[in-house]
Amino acid sequence: MMKLKTLAVLAALASGLTLSTSALALPAVLQQSEGLGAYVSLEQVKALGDDVVLVDIRTADRYEAGHIPGAINIPREFIETPDVDGVIGETKSYEELEPILAGFGLSYDQTIVVYGEHDSNPLVPESARYAGKIYVSLDQAGFPNVHILSGGLDVWDGELSTEPTVLAASDLKLTDTKPYIIQKDYVVAALEKGDAYVLDARGTAGYDRGHIPGSINVPIGLFSDANTLHEDIDGLIARLDELGIAKDDEIITTCGWGWAASDLLAILRDLGYSNLKLYDGSWTEWVQDPDLPKAGTDFAA
Repeated sequence: MMKLKTLAVLAALASGLTLSTSALALPAVLQQSEGLGAYVSLEQVKALGDDVVLVDIRTADRYEAGHIPGAINIPREFIETPDVDGVIGETKSYEELEPILAGFGLSYDQTIVVYGEHDSNPLVPESARYAGKIYVSLDQAGFPNVHILSGGLDVWDGELSTEPTVLAASDLKLTDTKPYIIQKDYVVAALEKGDAYVLDARGTAGYDRGHIPGSINVPIGLFSDANTLHEDIDGLIARLDELGIAKDDEIITTCGWGWAASDLLAILRDLGYSNLKLYDGSWTEWVQDPDLPKAGTDFAA
């Protein structure tokens, strides 16, 4: 086995990224919180010892090539839908998820940490970049202690394992679901009533080309880079303060496919925002509906 630190450095050089010790820690503002937030650092994961179930969301071949020792593999394809009428990567229904998650040995009494890794092409269903989406899928399914390893596999400083870990199937029943993944009709109604903030997590260029009218751009780049939270997230906090959003205001996060929106939802939760929803279909679904209004340069009269 090779040291993962060596692999991470090689990956960073190949992609133009620079790894630093700051990548191992959470932003300072999140370190002030008690307990574990949605995002956790490598140090926090190590402190859990054996009392954690690590979930590697990468494809099976990438997991087999090397993973964090003890991690189980649940590729995203088991939790998200394939292409359905041009919309990809939505979280499966509770009826579909329950036997899948039970089969992988998950249960409500576990502390679960999901992780992915940096991808040069993140906007494909098999990308490992957006572990936040799997966090949302499990959290809203009722798992009380689920987290995201900031930086994912790229920050692991031990050895890679090629030995698979498989848990015995559980008797999981999704009895504690807390639905906050919403559909486009909910977004339409919220915008008409004007009682929710719709935050679009895409980069500014994509947002400018086309977006939901009334949505506000809060780019993922304000807080995350290649699957790793920034050392500080002052830019994100300043943007939220500028918008005047109260901690209990309803916030609907969106993006292109629901992936970056999930990352945004997770960090908003860590910052104390409590009334959060995810529009899973996001712009990919919205733009296909001829009856819905669109804004942006691609739709200018």
